[in-house]
Amino acid sequence: MTLDLLTISESESVLMAWELMCQAGVHHLPVADDEGGFIGVVDAQTLTASWNGAGPEEARRAVTTLLPPGPPETVPPTASVPEAAKAMLRSGRDYVPVTDGRNVLVGLLTAHDLIDGLAGVHRNAPPRTGGMPSLYRIEPVLPAGLPGRPDAGRMGPD
Repeated sequence: MTLDLLTISESESVLMAWELMCQAGVHHLPVADDEGGFIGVVDAQTLTASWNGAGPEEARRAVTTLLPPGPPETVPPTASVPEAAKAMLRSGRDYVPVTDGRNVLVGLLTAHDLIDGLAGVHRNAPPRTGGMPSLYRIEPVLPAGLPGRPDAGRMGPD
C-alpha cells in the first residue's frame, strides 16, 4: 500500500492531473476537496480514455469530471488482503482507497501491491510526510502570429 500519496485538488484541471501523473510516474491520483477531504481517485486509464484535444477549454475542465459517479469503494486499514481484492472487484478498478473511520485517506492499495504481496516482494514504504504537496498551475503558451492573436506567446516584462 502506498502511504505517501501525491494528491490533486478538486479545483485543478484535467491537464494538471495529467502533468502530475507524468512528472511523478504514477497511475493513480487521489482527488481532495478544498478542505483536504478525500473525494475519489483519477486513474491514468480513465484520463487517457476521456482525453479530448478539442481545445484548451477541454484541458482546463475540472479533474472531478473524471471521477466515477457515487462514493468510491474503500476499505479500512484493518481490511485483509481478500477483503481489499473483493473491493477492487466490486468497483471494477485496479485500486482501492484505504480510509479511516472519518473517511480520511490513509493510503492507496493497487493491484500491483497485491501482486507484490502474493509474490512475497516487500517494498520498504517511505514514512508518510502528511499534508498535500504544493501544486502549480501550468498554462499553455500559444505561439506568436496566430490568426487573430498577434501577441500570443509573448511574455510581458517582469
